[in-house]
Amino acid sequence: MAEPHPLLELQRLDSEADGLRARRAVLPERAAFAARDVELAALVAARTDAAARAEALAREERAAEHRVADLRARARDVEARLYSGEVRALKELEALQAELHEWQRKQVEAEAVELAWMEQQETVGEEVARLDARRDALAAERAAFASALAAREGEIDGALDRIAAARAGFASVLEPALVQRYERLRAAPPNRGVAAARVGDGFCLGCRATLPTAFAQSLESQPTGAVVACPRCGRLLVLGP
Repeated sequence: MAEPHPLLELQRLDSEADGLRARRAVLPERAAFAARDVELAALVAARTDAAARAEALAREERAAEHRVADLRARARDVEARLYSGEVRALKELEALQAELHEWQRKQVEAEAVELAWMEQQETVGEEVARLDARRDALAAERAAFASALAAREGEIDGALDRIAAARAGFASVLEPALVQRYERLRAAPPNRGVAAARVGDGFCLGCRATLPTAFAQSLESQPTGAVVACPRCGRLLVLGP
């Protein structure tokens, strides 16, 4: 069995490397890792917002607490005067009784407001706790996918290193000018990374176009292993079985 032509081996290895790099770019672990990053960023923003709301509610609750304490103190003061025995006039006692009821009424209202703030604060606190729990879970998932991604990338990078070593061996036996021409053709967008191919029964296996009759006949006089340019696409054609 004939030895493979170094130029075709170069093409085979380069195509294999292209495939590996394409796989590396779309590893499912990479997408999963990126998705966790996006969710984590959104979660951090939501948590910051919830924490800000919790702090605002805490301020409102403290203000309401101070209001209740003030009203309670005022009611105690009036109540102390009412039952101190110092006030004996009926109208003055009735006025103190009415004032006490008013302060107590305001205290009840203020306590209801304080309770409402406390309930809202509790609800937001539960929201913050849920966000923190999800953040911790996401961080663990993200770390797991990062580890898996590094392992998969390491496998592909190892394969690419082996391909690079084999490629260097084949490139070393080719004329530098031919290698340079091959690499220029590979980089040309229309060629899609395929710069070298065989001739197959009168057509180019690179572009799949039928070769001109005169050109195809001229190839019969060329030795096996000779390299010519396809007149259709410009790719390098290796002659041989």
